[in-house]
Amino acid sequence: MRRASVTGRAQQRGAALLALMLVLVLGASWILIDRMNRVSGEYAATERAHNARVLQRAKQALIGHAVMQAGKEFEDDPGRLVCPEAAGNIGGNSEGQSASTCAGHAVGRLPWRTLAIEKLLDASGEPLWYVVSSGWHLLGAGAGTTVINSDSVGQLNVDSVANDAVALIIAPGRAMNVVASAGCTARNQARITPDPSINPLDYVECYNAATGTFVTTGPTASFNDQVVKITAAELLPGIEAAIAPRIERKIVPELKTVYAAPSWGLAGSNVLYPFAATFATPSTSSMQGTVGNTTGLLPFNYSETSPGSGVACTPGAGVPRCSPSFVAWSGATLSAPSIYSPTCTPSATQIDCTYYYWCLLICPPTTTFNFTLTATAANVGMAMRTFNSTVSMTNINSAGRSVSGAMNADGSATVTLTGTMTADGSGGFLLPLLAQLTCLMTLLDLITNGCMPATISVPITLLADHRLLDTADLSTTTARDLGWFVRNKWHEVTYYAVATGYSPSTMPIQPSCTTGTTCLSVTNISPAGAQRAILILAGRSITGSRATLGDYLEFGNATAAFESQTPSLMIDAASKKPFNDRVVVLDSN
Repeated sequence: MRRASVTGRAQQRGAALLALMLVLVLGASWILIDRMNRVSGEYAATERAHNARVLQRAKQALIGHAVMQAGKEFEDDPGRLVCPEAAGNIGGNSEGQSASTCAGHAVGRLPWRTLAIEKLLDASGEPLWYVVSSGWHLLGAGAGTTVINSDSVGQLNVDSVANDAVALIIAPGRAMNVVASAGCTARNQARITPDPSINPLDYVECYNAATGTFVTTGPTASFNDQVVKITAAELLPGIEAAIAPRIERKIVPELKTVYAAPSWGLAGSNVLYPFAATFATPSTSSMQGTVGNTTGLLPFNYSETSPGSGVACTPGAGVPRCSPSFVAWSGATLSAPSIYSPTCTPSATQIDCTYYYWCLLICPPTTTFNFTLTATAANVGMAMRTFNSTVSMTNINSAGRSVSGAMNADGSATVTLTGTMTADGSGGFLLPLLAQLTCLMTLLDLITNGCMPATISVPITLLADHRLLDTADLSTTTARDLGWFVRNKWHEVTYYAVATGYSPSTMPIQPSCTTGTTCLSVTNISPAGAQRAILILAGRSITGSRATLGDYLEFGNATAAFESQTPSLMIDAASKKPFNDRVVVLDSN
């Protein structure tokens, strides 16, 4: 009994020691695992923090580059983002240079050299990747042009949100064996550096470039990218800040020349501004001015494919502002020495005048006359028209002719064309005899003399579209200097207001307005109460809608109580609402 008791106690002590050892081992293992997890977590957090820093650096560089480019002279596509790095540049002397053009939703490495920054690497030592939305980059020759303005949206679908971003910047992380999952295609990523034939799928997971579908999170076995977005809301304020000075430098001086002395019956340096088009959804508005209307849209309807070309555009549902007959001849008279019974018949597109001139039986091959044609054209002051004295006219010589006009209070214009016209007297003896028979029936006072009929024709393109409306040709210096405004449809997000005294309503009295009473007044703009005409770059919609004028303009600007503030999407202290209107003064006392 005694020996058995001793043996039992020894066994109990051994079991206790084993249990204690097990506890100690488990405790040590837990501590080790916890410490390893802590280290692993701290390492992962450090990696993510590093990636966040370089991604933000890249984001700032991309936005800054786009804004800087938008403000440059001759930038035809203000607001565009650079294309990703050209794959062929990888590993060469031009590494980091963007491709000059790209297509669709473009995916590639961040073009760090083009952005004038250092080559940014993520925590795994990989260069950053970059996606730019369709519609926000330059296309190749013949592939069309971009249209970027305050209403433009990013076309990238991110995390199932449509039109969520204009660009993405991606830290690709380590190569991984991508496991197939929702939105992810299985792939064993292989990376060779440098690799001009680089495949984005070896770096960026879980996307579809064809549909512009991307994600910022995914299953750990399928996705290890770290992604930041650039949205339209983040990019557009800077672009608008660059566009407003370009409007002031380039578009304002052009608007001052449309109806300026001496061509429009104005004295000295006086300038008229056209009647405004009634405000309506700009993308579907005809943009035709209305008599007496002084606030709304710039009257940017047009009648020709290119100013002065004489080729009328074809109206249709897709081109509501194509209106060849909006400006139309409505009356005309012809006078010249030694002509008889001049008669002019105006139509929307052309004036046709007939007259007779005296000669003996054999008339010279040609006879020239100095002439004056006085014509009335409707709606000139609502359509941004200018004179084109070089347009081809039937039987009117191109050399030495001149044209001038006077605006009328209803927006019509009285146009005076002078020069020399040529009558064709060829045909020998028989033609004059036939002409005399005509004269016997129509000109009783000439029955004893020979007479010849003659005609002249003047097309409406004598009143050409102003060159501001030219969006077709950006090859010339002049067109490139101005064409960006209309081609990118910035006029569709630009509001226009003119003092009544500087609209055609004032004619024939010379334009004027009185500071503090009849001029426009814009709070915080100097000189106070002395603005003759203004433009307001409305900026991106803050409400998310474009249904009413209040969705374009903030505060009093939507009710003609004009004001200027420092644009900010931060809450305004007084109104508790954001503000992003940018006022550009067109003219002031």
